[in-house]
Amino acid sequence: MEVYEVLKLFRKQLGFAQKEILTDLDPSVYSRIENGKQELKITDLKKIMNTLSLLPEEVFTLAPLDLEQRIFKKLYSYCAQNIQDKTAKQDLVNYYIELSSKNKNLRELSNYFAIKSYFSQLWDEIDGVSREELEHIYFLLSNKKYYQHYDYIIIRNAMKFFEKEKADALIQRIFLPETKPKTVINDSFYYILLNAITSRIYEKEYTLARKYIYLAKKNDKEGKDFHYQTHLKYLENLLDYITIGDYQYIQRIHEYIHLLKDIGDTILAGQISIDVKLVLDNEKRHIDKNDFPVILIKK
Repeated sequence: MEVYEVLKLFRKQLGFAQKEILTDLDPSVYSRIENGKQELKITDLKKIMNTLSLLPEEVFTLAPLDLEQRIFKKLYSYCAQNIQDKTAKQDLVNYYIELSSKNKNLRELSNYFAIKSYFSQLWDEIDGVSREELEHIYFLLSNKKYYQHYDYIIIRNAMKFFEKEKADALIQRIFLPETKPKTVINDSFYYILLNAITSRIYEKEYTLARKYIYLAKKNDKEGKDFHYQTHLKYLENLLDYITIGDYQYIQRIHEYIHLLKDIGDTILAGQISIDVKLVLDNEKRHIDKNDFPVILIKK
């Protein structure tokens, strides 16, 4: 639906007449807005939503401004959880091929890199992340003064590929800047640190992993993100088991896995079980960072 169609729907459902909406304008003006024949100004949209007591979420859930991105996220998540679905796989591969052959804006670059970072381990049709692509992304991100939503997603997905010095430099810029920038905090902002912790554990850089755990706790003091907090606790228990050796820590991880199974999140439970096995096996042998698993946390 378009925004004007949603406004018309709500007005009728709530029992308002057209003349009651924008009282400073002729009712015929609002009628043209509601029928898509006149441009809707932001100032008028705010007035209409105020009159109808509507939240932005109520309007834009029915008339999303990012419909294309929502379709991509739905397809990406579905494919991640249904790897054997050939039809969905082909749709995502076709989108990947389309992105491969064009100059990408930031959103498209984020989607392209997300597909590569997750599905290159699973599908032959998706190429792995190249050194040139990593260098380009690092140059792009390390020279930014302001990070947008899609920057955070790219950094989150790139954390496992970056060398620890470059990863640490980006984390310093984002989480420990000299002057705190005004920025919109989103899920990916937090998950950058989770992926950085995971990578440092795999690389046996336990001191750096501990530093990031401290930083992660510091950046979500109020514990607003439950998924973030539970996964962070899992990583802390894993690190404690490796460095301290007390069985209670691995027992807590098994309890977390059982809880995930009990609430029906068998995919995440399975991914974490594999992750733990790889980490503990990695104590005895080296694993290439391109083989590090990507854990898909549903949000």
